[in-house]
Amino acid sequence: MADEVAVQEFLTTDKQKAFDYDFFKMAPAYVDWDTVDYEKVHEGERVYEVEAEDLVDYAQSMQDDLPLFSDPEAAEQGPFGGLIAHPIFLTPIGFWITGEKGPLSWVRTPGAINPGQVIEYYEPIRPGDTIRARTRFHDKWIKRGKRYLTFNTEYFNQNETLVAKWWITLILPRSKGQQAHQF
Repeated sequence: MADEVAVQEFLTTDKQKAFDYDFFKMAPAYVDWDTVDYEKVHEGERVYEVEAEDLVDYAQSMQDDLPLFSDPEAAEQGPFGGLIAHPIFLTPIGFWITGEKGPLSWVRTPGAINPGQVIEYYEPIRPGDTIRARTRFHDKWIKRGKRYLTFNTEYFNQNETLVAKWWITLILPRSKGQQAHQF
């Protein structure tokens, strides 16, 4: 497909190249509005091994040239003693950890809209960290005919230290088969 070629030319890191950007492929298996389980804590499908190239590339893609995020040598002189993740770097971490199937895959639902999120950081994410996640669905409601779903994901490093919490709300399509919202 022409769209895939267009995306491929912008991919620079190994993780970007390994990531499956076709969110429609597994869509029939995604958890949907009717099957959300509030009782269970869901572990991510895989872990994210943070590499310096991931952090630098992300900072560049955000056009953020702050040395803490984009220059490993200069970051050594900074307050954290080295490179740290850009605050919004949890987005690619979240998509990577979620994987392609299972209870958290609904975040990849084609047609979902993100009306808001809150990220709380407790520790910086650094090269060499191995990040894993636990997610719990928090709430769902219908407002103005739209289906909202909120969940909380806690991110831990290899030392079991809580590094961040991510509260995110999505507006989901009305059914698994619906790929667009009607406004």
